[in-house]
Amino acid sequence: MTKDQTSSSAQLAQALLLEQVRYFKSQLCAEHSSEYLQHLSHLIFQSLQQLKLHQVIDMQQLEMVVRRYAFEMQLGADLLEFIGEISKQIYLSALKSPSTLNDLVSDQQFDIWLAKFLELDNIRLYFNTFLRHSPAIEQLCHFIATSTIHHKLPRFLQPTSGNESSTTLHARWQQSLKSFSHKHQQRIEQKIEDYLARLIQQQLAELSVLSNDDLEDLLRTLWDDVKDKTVYEYISKINPLDIEEFFVLVYEYWKELRQQPFIQNLVLRGVEVFYEFYRDDTLQDLFYGIGLNEQDIYTEVQRFYPKLIRVLDREGLLEPLLVNVLSPFYARSETLSLIEQHQS
Repeated sequence: MTKDQTSSSAQLAQALLLEQVRYFKSQLCAEHSSEYLQHLSHLIFQSLQQLKLHQVIDMQQLEMVVRRYAFEMQLGADLLEFIGEISKQIYLSALKSPSTLNDLVSDQQFDIWLAKFLELDNIRLYFNTFLRHSPAIEQLCHFIATSTIHHKLPRFLQPTSGNESSTTLHARWQQSLKSFSHKHQQRIEQKIEDYLARLIQQQLAELSVLSNDDLEDLLRTLWDDVKDKTVYEYISKINPLDIEEFFVLVYEYWKELRQQPFIQNLVLRGVEVFYEFYRDDTLQDLFYGIGLNEQDIYTEVQRFYPKLIRVLDREGLLEPLLVNVLSPFYARSETLSLIEQHQS
């Protein structure tokens, strides 16, 4: 190829590049761009019908993506600050809301969840066994019993009158009881504490194995008592800082929890099941499976695309972007050789 031929081919390549840039720009910015995008979306969506999931992505690739974003990615400081700000604003908005718990959970939904809960007999039996035999529950019941006795028993044993020299039968009985209690207080208190602790533990355990009818009546009574209360009555007891710290604590907890082999195995097992379930389905069927169709995709493109293109064009960024995308093709020696061949 001579120097003149090379120069001529380069000039033609440049002309083709500019024409192609002009064409795509007009297609993206013209009044008919909506139809162009719809046609493009249709072509892409129809092509997905020919591609199966395992042809596009393998199991190892999918696991690597999940590992990166579920187990390794760290939220930036700015995003954490944003979470704090948005949680504060949500809290302030909720304070102004007249919504009740019944607005958030209807009586029908409550009935559905209640019916499901009453079916969980095995969990209730396990909970009953736990309440009866757990050393921690026994210790808690002893603490409640001890606190109750120490607050109530001394006042019960105090004389009702300040006149200790009274010779009435009632005063002498009171003095005798007080003297007896002082001598045997520790032994009496210990026996009462033990009895009261066992009683509390027994009542807690029996509460977990109430009949379905009794338990349903109890839970319905509780629901009727709280369902008409406003959300404000509950969240007004905390402040925005508590909400912000709650989100931070949850995130910090998740960062630690996601490093546990048990949690990672669960997540990766879920990914494996997903892949095996959909591996032989087309990408189009996968979109349908998660509730998306061609019109949904086009609608979302139309929602954001027009403004984005207008901004890029107004700021003088659209044409350079197209040039940068297309120019490497026209600068290739192979392209110039092809042009030269067709010029001959």
